[in-house]
Amino acid sequence: MISRRFRATPDQVRPARNFVSELLGDDHPLRDDAVLLTSELATNAVEHPTGLASGPQEFLVTVSFVVRGVLITVQDSGSRKIPCQGNSAPDATGGRGLALVNGLATQWGFHRDSAGTMIWFELGSAG
Repeated sequence: MISRRFRATPDQVRPARNFVSELLGDDHPLRDDAVLLTSELATNAVEHPTGLASGPQEFLVTVSFVVRGVLITVQDSGSRKIPCQGNSAPDATGGRGLALVNGLATQWGFHRDSAGTMIWFELGSAG
């Protein structure tokens, strides 16, 4: 398991993607999907924090290698809303992140506690 913290600002979504991409490497068969889904969750961490935590807002990306794939978590200070798939209008420019996670990940979920929200997804495992 390898983790890295990022400031919860829009300019840190790209470094979060790069972190995952570099860990998986160019030849990893799950790299592109992992990078895309990390980007979606990092964007959510930037766009939907409550700001209730003391100190600078951050999010933590963790990459774990599992038997037949990869497990990635993005943890932030939380939001007032429970993570769920949105119902975006066809011409909307956002609101599809968790739908992408649901469509591409083998499984995904979230955990909320007093420290914040952790959303995770797994790619590659066949039940």
